[in-house]
Amino acid sequence: MQEINQNLLIYLNSLMDNKIIENIALCFADWPIFFLPLFLVFAWLYYTFKEKNIDAKKNLLFIFYSCVIAIIINLIIQSFVHLERPETVLEWVGKLLLEHIPDASFPSDHAWVSMAFLTALFLANYKKIWAIFLIPVILMNLSRVIVWVHWPFDIVVWSIIWISSAFISFKILNKCKYINNFNNLLLKLLKFIKM
Repeated sequence: MQEINQNLLIYLNSLMDNKIIENIALCFADWPIFFLPLFLVFAWLYYTFKEKNIDAKKNLLFIFYSCVIAIIINLIIQSFVHLERPETVLEWVGKLLLEHIPDASFPSDHAWVSMAFLTALFLANYKKIWAIFLIPVILMNLSRVIVWVHWPFDIVVWSIIWISSAFISFKILNKCKYINNFNNLLLKLLKFIKM
């Protein structure tokens, strides 16, 4: 299994020999993750001042909860599992072009949070927004392998986490009386301060 992981990593990194792919990978390796919270903030402001839609704001809260659950699960896994990044394990055969914090390769925060966000968007019926975010998120996760920051399986393994965090948020928390009471209280408080 590790041999497949290494060979796939080396192949994907070899795509950096093409300047267009290199520029796309460098561009997409980090920046899409910052658009996720920006979307939540601007959508919140839109539903506060323009459309005044409480149900849409509740959906935004559950999208936010999905991302938080993904981060919490990720932190729990990180406390038990530590896999080194590719450049520290393999002899230098790749091209590392992205500076990053010298931490573990697995689990991938970018992959899990972005895919939890995408799944939550889909479950909240934001299908058009989901379609807009789909390509940048896929390119971001693929780019993180291409630029030698993650192993391919780091990006693939997140599937269980992102599906579970979004489903926990929308299928379990959404039905929880206490969470709904908290959301209603939070929305009333935010309405009082004009947010």
